[in-house]
Amino acid sequence: MHHRGSVLRLWLVFATFALLLTPVSFVYAQSTRIIFLHHSCGANLIEQGDVRGGLSALGYEFFDHGYNEEGLRLANGSHSGRNFNVPGDNTDPDGYAAIFAQPLHDPPDNTFSHLMQYDMIAFKSCYPTSNIWDDHVLAEYQSYYLSIRERMDQFPEKLFIIVTQPPEVPGNSDAAAAARARRFVNWLQSEEFLVGHPNIYVFDFFGLLAGEDNFLKAGYRFDDYDGHPNESANRAIGPIFVDFIHQAILSFETGGPRPTPMTSESLITVAHTEVPAEETSRILQPAITGMIDDFEMMEVYWDAMPDDMGSTIECTLMTGDAHGGQGLMQIQYQIVPGGWASCGRSFDPPQNWSTGLGLTIWVNSENAGLNVNFDLFAGDPNDPTPFLTSLEIPSTGWTQIVVPWSDLERASWASETGLPTFDPAQVIGYGFGFTTEEGQVENTLWIDDIGLFIAEEGPPVEEAEPTPPSEEVVAQEPPEEETPEDAPSRGICSSSAMFIPFVVVVLVLRKRRSAIE
Repeated sequence: MHHRGSVLRLWLVFATFALLLTPVSFVYAQSTRIIFLHHSCGANLIEQGDVRGGLSALGYEFFDHGYNEEGLRLANGSHSGRNFNVPGDNTDPDGYAAIFAQPLHDPPDNTFSHLMQYDMIAFKSCYPTSNIWDDHVLAEYQSYYLSIRERMDQFPEKLFIIVTQPPEVPGNSDAAAAARARRFVNWLQSEEFLVGHPNIYVFDFFGLLAGEDNFLKAGYRFDDYDGHPNESANRAIGPIFVDFIHQAILSFETGGPRPTPMTSESLITVAHTEVPAEETSRILQPAITGMIDDFEMMEVYWDAMPDDMGSTIECTLMTGDAHGGQGLMQIQYQIVPGGWASCGRSFDPPQNWSTGLGLTIWVNSENAGLNVNFDLFAGDPNDPTPFLTSLEIPSTGWTQIVVPWSDLERASWASETGLPTFDPAQVIGYGFGFTTEEGQVENTLWIDDIGLFIAEEGPPVEEAEPTPPSEEVVAQEPPEEETPEDAPSRGICSSSAMFIPFVVVVLVLRKRRSAIE
């Protein structure tokens, strides 16, 4: 223990200077105003997939427009009482071609001019568009979108997102028409259509909804004659849509590569907690309420801390093959038998994560089947309480792991004066730790897109009482519109030991700031 104390004191000196020079951020405030033009399928995606809540929590102002009768909804979800006068309420490809051919006027007096009042413009056709009955119609659709693309090219400062139409159901179409629909959406995502047009992105709604037969998946249907995706579909895809928009904006602003589209096969994610199959809908594909770390900002300070037995660890904020955007955290570690190492960050001031029911973490590992200790610290910054859980990395490749607050156990070695249970409203820091009892462990782990989530329906898993709804986040409207078992022991080498100096650093910082002020 004396050796560890020496290591901690040396680390403290280094970390104090590093933190004094490095700002810490939480949710990155945005000022981007988004408009989404759609019909009923879009409205259901927004409501049942919590698209507005997810984007508002990220700091965006999200507006949407349905049928003319419904008109424009403001960023707080209220109806504005006016509409964009969409010609014939037509959002088929020919309808959008007509809209994008309208002149641009200020003040706006037509649909196109209204759309161009926003920074990011998303638009979607409805499922009948997928009933492409012959190749001539397919060629017409492509021609319409070439004209739309030509007009979008004239506004390089604007970001456009084409949302592909949902697939049809078997009762309304046939296999040949459905196959043409797949060809159409694949063409929209092709290099032929996108290369050289950096302000155009495509969200493949069709691809996430369609089965191998190119029809709406059976589990996403009401029946074989209603092409509207059901609530299960919208709850699954809503958070993905939110993340895509966020990553598209980051990519567009930085000139980075377009977000990697998620495929239908990778839609179902891996949950951390093992629950009965009938309960998984409550935690799989959770609706994101706030991004904690997407690693796009390289200034956030993370600290690596190994034991004094020969274990090594490096935590590196870098750009590369990220889950979303370009930034990610790379953790390279080598743990000797009986050793440990950890990597984490602290928050000053503490963070309030009470709007979520847990965390969602995207991980990628060089080796599968390994366990990672995940620790959260909460409570008094002078005496934080550690809460622990273990994450199993099931495979290589990007995998989403969901950690409900209920999975966090109070460390057996925590101070008696600390919190009895985890309080997400008083988060001091978090980190990843690595241990081994037998044999040396060496691995590289990548972390990305750590965020809060809310349950899809009912109470969170393993809780008997209903969870109150998350606090609604309301974006400020722009003036012109008037408008988010006992704790498993880790022994003396717990990965959470690293946060003891984190708290001391926070104290040093506060005393230093007080002296300056």
